[in-house]
Amino acid sequence: MENDLILTQQEKVQQAKSVAYLLLILTAFGWSLSTVLCKVCISTISAAHILMARAAIASVAIFFIAPKKITAADKAHVKSGLTLGLIVFCAYYFGVICLKYTTASKAGFLMAFNVLLVPAIEAVIKKRLPSKWIVISVGISLIGLQLISGINGTGFNFGDFLAFLCAVFYSIYTIALGRWGRDKDDIVLSFFQTAALGVCAFLAVVLFEGIDLQGIRMTVLPLLLMGVVGMALPTFFQTKAQKTASTESVGIILLADPLFTLILAALFLREPIFLSGLIGGGLIL
Repeated sequence: MENDLILTQQEKVQQAKSVAYLLLILTAFGWSLSTVLCKVCISTISAAHILMARAAIASVAIFFIAPKKITAADKAHVKSGLTLGLIVFCAYYFGVICLKYTTASKAGFLMAFNVLLVPAIEAVIKKRLPSKWIVISVGISLIGLQLISGINGTGFNFGDFLAFLCAVFYSIYTIALGRWGRDKDDIVLSFFQTAALGVCAFLAVVLFEGIDLQGIRMTVLPLLLMGVVGMALPTFFQTKAQKTASTESVGIILLADPLFTLILAALFLREPIFLSGLIGGGLIL
């Protein structure tokens, strides 16, 4: 009887992990779709405008799922959500603006570097030396970064550097979400993250750009897709998944993002792909 009970508990844990992994794969697809759509929009509308619109749409979509829960949120949810939103704003901003200077497929691979930064940052926080695996992986990935600079026949540029900064901030976000999100409600925490992101983007628009309503009208359809499929759902999915999945497994599964981006960019943006770049991407993965 006890063995059956243990087996049942193990099955429940495994089932929960499988659901979490599926949610992370869907998160990766949402990101990759957003990357391609951002590349389409960035020539018409600024990065801050894109983020402001996406976050506003995402916040409204999440709010209507559970308005009573969100309006009754306690200080812990608000504080964690706003802090996470500020961190992820930096990641998203660099991730969008880099597309002005580099290709979607290259940006996707460079932003995937966060999978190695996560364990490295964890090692620093816990004040322990990184494992041999991390050291070797970082070394191989540095070689991969050099090769991937030519994935579309272009060298390493300013946009690639911004994509790398996106990876740095998303690594910090992943670690912070793993620490602060496990005891929080998924929907409530997701709402305050997207709301904080939207406020940051709005301030950037007002202070540095001025509101461009014409640009928003011209890109309303891709902005709607990015808001729902590329932000609301991925934010909720990852927040929920990280209650079950380990930080390391999150990073590994999200490596599907650059692969999805590569496929979508080749299909819809007609971006050329070179062999050396593919080899470099493979080394990073």
